[in-house]
Amino acid sequence: MVSLFAALVLIAGALQPAPPDRAAAEEMARSGETAKALAIFLRIVEQDPGDIEARSWAARLALRLGRLAEAEAGFREVLRSHPDDTDAQIGLGVTLTRKGAWRQALAVLSQAEHRAGDNADLFGALARAYRRGGDHARAMTYFSRARTLAPSDPDVVAGFESAARGFGHSVTLEGFGEHVSSGSDLASGSVEGVARVVPRLHVRGQARVQRGPAYSDLLGGPGVRWQIGAATQVGGHVLLGPGNASLATSDVAAEAVHYVRSFAAGGSLRVLRFGTTDVLALSPVLSWDYGDRWRFDGRYTYSRARFQSGHSSGDHSAMGRGTFQGWRRLSIDATYAYGIESFEQLTADRLGSLASTTAAGGLRIFLPSLTTVAAGWEHQWRSNDTVVNRVTVSLTQFWP
Repeated sequence: MVSLFAALVLIAGALQPAPPDRAAAEEMARSGETAKALAIFLRIVEQDPGDIEARSWAARLALRLGRLAEAEAGFREVLRSHPDDTDAQIGLGVTLTRKGAWRQALAVLSQAEHRAGDNADLFGALARAYRRGGDHARAMTYFSRARTLAPSDPDVVAGFESAARGFGHSVTLEGFGEHVSSGSDLASGSVEGVARVVPRLHVRGQARVQRGPAYSDLLGGPGVRWQIGAATQVGGHVLLGPGNASLATSDVAAEAVHYVRSFAAGGSLRVLRFGTTDVLALSPVLSWDYGDRWRFDGRYTYSRARFQSGHSSGDHSAMGRGTFQGWRRLSIDATYAYGIESFEQLTADRLGSLASTTAAGGLRIFLPSLTTVAAGWEHQWRSNDTVVNRVTVSLTQFWP
């Protein structure tokens, strides 16, 4: 009888599921097998709801997978029993920032800062929250402190460089060469300098030179970009080129964009004059950042050209672009456009025939020196049965 009871106990034990392997789950998490590791930690928490370490792991992994509601709930559960857990506060702050609740994130992270000391993860989280809230000066300060403590942390370095490109000073040199199937060629080069006057105000100066058959044009002038509040930017420019034969003789523009979480919406109004022709263009734009790797940009333009003869005509244009940044220092993009693909490249000879179709591709390299190198190729079919190929190369140097 005793032996029978012992056998039953052994059989029952064998039928019970093996306890989750915590060490294996941690190894999976560190090696990038996030979903598998999360499943194991969730089973650990299910068996022992008081296992705070497992709950913290589950919340961090949910955040890594973009499951923000699940991550927020997990971090808050940890903080209910351990309100001074710095890692959980940082995780909650990062989650709230990614949700767009940057004010709540700053409240959590600032509380942690009082007792955490020098913590690169905390400084990086504070920098991202301040940047999301439009306080780029404080964002750069915290990114710099985080980079000093963790100079080889890729997330910290990427955050610092991204903030510097959006907030700092810059100089851009660009050039393109164009060949038209009818046999004509042209070359154009431009330079633009941007300077931060105060944290929310940037001024810029730009100039473009273009040479073609029997002409050489110059267009240049000042511009401004001003940030209003946390999520709105306005700007504009005034460019002049009296006597130009191909480029506009004047180009006046105003623009605005508003950011809402992963979306940006706005538009621009532009007035260009080409000798005896005026062009008015209204362009609403919409952008969407999908995850950390994809970005989609769309633009519609209604333009109206008024000629000296009194005749006027309206045209419609549309552009779509997808950008993929699957690598830390490289992004690639593809563009399809119908109509006016770029006002910077609009010339007087095209005013009577704006219809065209453009397919383009390009790449952008982000160097550790805060230098960005870009190259692109465009193939354009115009309505007058000509084909245009254009190669563009640009270099931008940023300073914090």
